[in-house]
Amino acid sequence: MDIPHPTRVIVLGGGISGLLAAWHLRRPGLEIEVWEASASVGGWAQTLAWPGPQGEPGFLERGPQGLLVGRGGALDRLLRDLDLKLRPSRPKGPRWLGKGGRRHPSPATLAGLWQAPGLGMFEQLRMLAEPFIPAGTEAEETLQAFFTRRLGEGFARELLPALVAGVLAAPPERIGMDTLPRLKRLEARGGLLIGGLRAGPEHTRLPVGGTGALAQALAQRLGGVITDRPARALERLPEGRWRVHGEGLSTDAEAVVVTLPPRRAAALLRPVAPEAARSLETIPRLDLRVWHSRHPMVKGWERGIGLLIHPPEGRGLLGAVSFAADDPRGVPGLLQVRTYVGGAYPVDPALNEWSGLFQELRRWLPDLPEPVQVREDLCPDAFPLLEPGHRARVGRLLGDLPLGLHWLGAARFGPGLPDLAESIEEWAQTAAASRIKG
Repeated sequence: MDIPHPTRVIVLGGGISGLLAAWHLRRPGLEIEVWEASASVGGWAQTLAWPGPQGEPGFLERGPQGLLVGRGGALDRLLRDLDLKLRPSRPKGPRWLGKGGRRHPSPATLAGLWQAPGLGMFEQLRMLAEPFIPAGTEAEETLQAFFTRRLGEGFARELLPALVAGVLAAPPERIGMDTLPRLKRLEARGGLLIGGLRAGPEHTRLPVGGTGALAQALAQRLGGVITDRPARALERLPEGRWRVHGEGLSTDAEAVVVTLPPRRAAALLRPVAPEAARSLETIPRLDLRVWHSRHPMVKGWERGIGLLIHPPEGRGLLGAVSFAADDPRGVPGLLQVRTYVGGAYPVDPALNEWSGLFQELRRWLPDLPEPVQVREDLCPDAFPLLEPGHRARVGRLLGDLPLGLHWLGAARFGPGLPDLAESIEEWAQTAAASRIKG
């Protein structure tokens, strides 16, 4: 029996994934309603108030401190469609790699890459050969294998662990390429260097009001976003329709899109899609401990700083980043630092308290003064760990979902916001064309 064209879709989860899905599904004329269990939209991508030591206005970021935007990409199109006001891009302050007990210039710059510790002349020349390396054919490849193949064993051994730990909080040998799909797209366009040149530069952009302004703008423009409304159960109805049960209410729809974190999604799906729920439960998730601190400003650090530490030298400390002095989220005259601990790495017990963590920070940043404010933010399930074999697991999971029931989010497409925006836009186009039957 043919299912009638759906007109109503309920999106469960008002994080960035849910809001992006709702945004793209609404454009072809579907009626969308978003349920968010908490009082605020955005999930991890929230800008929160954190007043200064004298009660001055100040803020912190729970998620990314800025948005990495490439011209013409999905995130760029979204920002333009939302007419979201952005602060001008400005030069960044010093960026470092902590390795061998010393601080080195960041290998993210060409000069820093050429001076990177642990690389001899042969290994530097090997990196220059990257444009001549053919695209790989292996279906399941780790980040370690990918960068070894493209940039050589020296880069993968000496530099990659810190670069990956500071972004994805896990060792590169445990991370599959599905985590960063844009790397494969660059390789298909000629390699990291040539593909990057063809794709154009990417810039970190900051919406006025912080990165949380993106979720707020999506929710305002969408309408139909309801907070403090958790979904308690799903019920399959005749003719492929669905009923979502909340607190003392029920709503019917032709389709349901679940964008909750894997464990919460599994609990909801277990009665109606038990095999899919079991697959969700096997996706590893990483916990992070994040410390926000404010210090007297340090001369030369006014444009902000960045530090990545080669594991395990940081004993669980992955890195730190700060706002620029003129960033409106900070407090004038103070340096605001965000420090990351944990993920897939064991943490020295001494680093579980600020005093021990500050001592470790000072080992790498000896000029950092004593803080005037400190705030701890525990981030359970902050990152999905998409290991090799993840694509096959997602394929099985999607095949076990009943008609009209969908699952997506960072644990499917990867945690990077540019990749997430690209993947959800592509998914929504296909789903809307089929009237999201599945």
